[in-house]
Amino acid sequence: MVIRTTTQTLFAGLIVLATACRDDDANKGDDGAATSAGADDGSTGGGSDGGGSTSEGEDPPPADTPLTPAQVLTRASLDLRGIRPTVDELAALEADPESLDDMIATFTDDPAFGERVRDLFAGAWRTRIDDYPPPGGDYDQGAPTSASNAAIADEVLNLVATVVMNDRPFTEILTGDETVVDPLLVGPWPLEAIADDGRWLPPGTTRARYTDGRPAAGVLSLNAVYWRHTSTVDNANRGRTNALSQALLCQSYLDRPIDFPTNLDLTDSESIRDAIHSNGACQACHSTLDPFASFLWGFMAPNQTPVPAYNPAGERDWQIYTDTAPGFFGVPGDRLEDLGQMIAQDERFISCTVRRVYEGLLGRDAVLEDEGALAEHREAFLASELSLKALVRSIVADPSYRGRSWEPQFGGTPEPVRRKVAPVEVLGRSLEALTGYAVRYDGREALALDAALRRLAGGSDRGNAQSVSTGAVLVQRRLAEAGAIALVESLAAGEPNDGRLAPVLAAADLDAEPSAATIVALIEHARSVSFDESAPEVGALITLWQEVASISSAREGWIAVVTAVLADPDHLLY
Repeated sequence: MVIRTTTQTLFAGLIVLATACRDDDANKGDDGAATSAGADDGSTGGGSDGGGSTSEGEDPPPADTPLTPAQVLTRASLDLRGIRPTVDELAALEADPESLDDMIATFTDDPAFGERVRDLFAGAWRTRIDDYPPPGGDYDQGAPTSASNAAIADEVLNLVATVVMNDRPFTEILTGDETVVDPLLVGPWPLEAIADDGRWLPPGTTRARYTDGRPAAGVLSLNAVYWRHTSTVDNANRGRTNALSQALLCQSYLDRPIDFPTNLDLTDSESIRDAIHSNGACQACHSTLDPFASFLWGFMAPNQTPVPAYNPAGERDWQIYTDTAPGFFGVPGDRLEDLGQMIAQDERFISCTVRRVYEGLLGRDAVLEDEGALAEHREAFLASELSLKALVRSIVADPSYRGRSWEPQFGGTPEPVRRKVAPVEVLGRSLEALTGYAVRYDGREALALDAALRRLAGGSDRGNAQSVSTGAVLVQRRLAEAGAIALVESLAAGEPNDGRLAPVLAAADLDAEPSAATIVALIEHARSVSFDESAPEVGALITLWQEVASISSAREGWIAVVTAVLADPDHLLY
C-alpha cells in the first residue's frame, strides 16, 4: 500500500505528541529525574489494568508487584491466541476476578491456539524459510511458487499443531504414520489424501500418508525436515542429526567443547574417516552422532538437491560411507520408526518440550534458577499423559509468568516476567485483528518472510529476539500506519471491515473531531486498558487530530489518531 505523504510527514512527530503526557510522568522518579524507559516496573502510564499502565500521578508499582488479573488475561490471550482479549472479556473478568483461570483455560481450545502452537515450535524446526525447490523436485517442471514454499515450510508445524489441538499425547509427533499438508503437495510428493474424520486440522490442510515405503516415524518421516536440512554424502547426515537433536532434545553437538587434533589433514577424506573412528576427541561426539545419522540415509539426495520420494534401498548406505550401524545413544536400531520410538521414550524429549514451551511463553531463556519450576511443569506434563495443552495451562499459571516472585518446591528462585517482548507473529496478528489489515509480500504474510519484514522485526527461522530492537519499533510503526489507513479508508468508502476497531470508528463521524468517549473506546479496544475521558493522553490524541486536520483533512486526522494508538509501546511490550 502507498502511504500518504501527509501522514508520512507528520508520523515522526505524532507519537511524541500522543504520548507526551505519559512520558512526562512515567520517565520521572520522585525527584523529577528521568528513569530507565525499560525499567521492569510494569508501568506505561496513563491508564489502568490490562496493558500494564498506571493512572496519572501514581508512583510506579514496586519491583515485586505481580501483574493485575487484566494484565494476566491480556498476556495469556496474546500468547495463546495471538490477539488481545475483547472488551467484553475484560468486563467479565472485572465483574468476577476469580474467573481468570477458567477464562485462560478456554484459550487452549480456541482454533487460534493452533497457530500459536506452530509459532512456538517454528524456532525449533526452522522450516519457515522463504524459498524451497519446487515440490516436484525438478525446476524443469516449473519454478516454486509462494504457495508451495509456504506449504513445505509448515508441514512439520501442521503435524505438531494437529497432535496438540486434538489433545493427543505429544509423543505422537514421533510415532504417527500420517502428515498434515496443504493439498497442493498431494501429487508432486508421493502422498495420498486421507478422508476427513472430523478432527481439528490447520485451516487449508488435509491429512495424508506417504506411499513410497518410508518408515512411519511422525516428524522424522516428513519431507520438509530433509528439504530444509539437506546433506551431502561426505557430511553423511550429520548436520541433519544435529538439527534433529536440537529440535527434539534441546542439545546441539556444536555446543560441546572440542579438543580438535591439530595434525589432522582436513583435505584428506580418508584421514578424516580414520580420525572419526579412532581419535578420542572426535569420538566424543561421533560415537553418538554417527549412529543417529545412520537412520537417515533413505533421505540422501543426489547433488544435495531434495527429491520428493524416499529411497528405501538407500537405508543401508551407511555401510558404504561411515560403516556405523544405526543406534541412539548406545541403543541399536534398524529403521527410522525405531528412532522415533527411542526418542519418544527418552526423558530428554520430555524435558526439552517443557523447556521449549516455558521459554516461549515467558519470553526468556531458562537458567539454573528456573530448574525447580521446570521440574514442576514436567510433573504436570507427565500427569496429563503428555497433553501439551495441560503443559501450557501449567506454565501460564506459573507465578513467574504472572510477574510474581516465588520458590518452587523443587528449589530455585525464577525471575518474574513483568514485561515481555511481543513475538513477531503476535505483533502482526494482534494489529491485524484490530484493523483487518495485514501486510503481504508475494501472497504471504510479510512478517513470515525474511525477505520482507520478519528479520527487520527481530525474528527469523531460528526464533524471535527477546529484546526490543530498533527494527521492531520501525516495523510496528509502519504496520500501525498502514493498518490505520486501511481501516479509515475502508469505513469511509462503506466497505466491510472485520477489524475490532471498525465498530468504534463506524459509530463516529469521520468528517468531524473525535469525542473523548470515542478516543477512550479506541484505547480500550486496542490496548486492553481503561481510561477516564479527562486523562491527559485522551486530550493529547484529540489535539493530534486537530493539528493534522488543520493542515490536511479530517480523515487524515483520524488516520493519525489510530496510528498513534496502534504504535503505542503496549503492543511491543506486555
